[in-house]
Amino acid sequence: MDYLAPLKSDLKLQILLSLLEREKKLAEIHADLKSSETTILHTIKELEGLSLTTKSGLTYQLTSLGLLEAQMCKNANQSANTIEKFKDFWLPHDLTPLPPSLMLKIGALNDSTLIRAETLELGKVYNTFQEILLTSNKVTGISPIFHPNYVPVIEHLLAKNKPVELIVTQGVLKKTLSSAKKDTLKKSFQNNKLKIFLKENLKVALTVTDKNFSLGLFKTNGDYDDNMDLISLNKEAIQWGQELFQDTLKDSKKLEPEALM
Repeated sequence: MDYLAPLKSDLKLQILLSLLEREKKLAEIHADLKSSETTILHTIKELEGLSLTTKSGLTYQLTSLGLLEAQMCKNANQSANTIEKFKDFWLPHDLTPLPPSLMLKIGALNDSTLIRAETLELGKVYNTFQEILLTSNKVTGISPIFHPNYVPVIEHLLAKNKPVELIVTQGVLKKTLSSAKKDTLKKSFQNNKLKIFLKENLKVALTVTDKNFSLGLFKTNGDYDDNMDLISLNKEAIQWGQELFQDTLKDSKKLEPEALM
């Protein structure tokens, strides 16, 4: 059986996605879709023949096989939409640092927004990034680059006793320590509100908070693209970002307290 066959039929796909929400009567399915009830009924019978749907009284529902099929099609459909929707973001960037497991879940970013810095708005990405941080209660991030405007934002969060976890390169750490208030960092470090991890050759810039997600990438020529970010308020995107952070954290080295002395 071709388990991606419903993707080739828009109506089959839409019926499966409709029933993935809950079991429904024919009239309810019709209300979700644009096709006639006759066409929908004919297609449902085809799905029944494939053991993907079943009928109980006047209600249609997915079988266990149909539930798996519908979820797989939903994921594949979301991923395809995300690739197409943000092709201007994916195409010029190096995606090899992204774990294959998260590439398969790229549909989680479908509700994101692409932030571009136009010629006369070169600070737009940075300003958006700062707004994300300032409205957050918890911040985790991966930073392969240094920007001086980020330091007072991090200090502001720590001063309000909000936890911050960062994965940075040795170069970014050095620049951060040279421009930050060391007393603030030490106090937060001692209170376990600040955790810093070191890892070289970072190729993604990530910020994940309790409310927001932001992703920046390197260009295929090796330069970091500071004029384009993908951001989202969606819970699925935030979860995707948390998984990327945890994956990067695996072989990172935790900074010891004496490093701030």
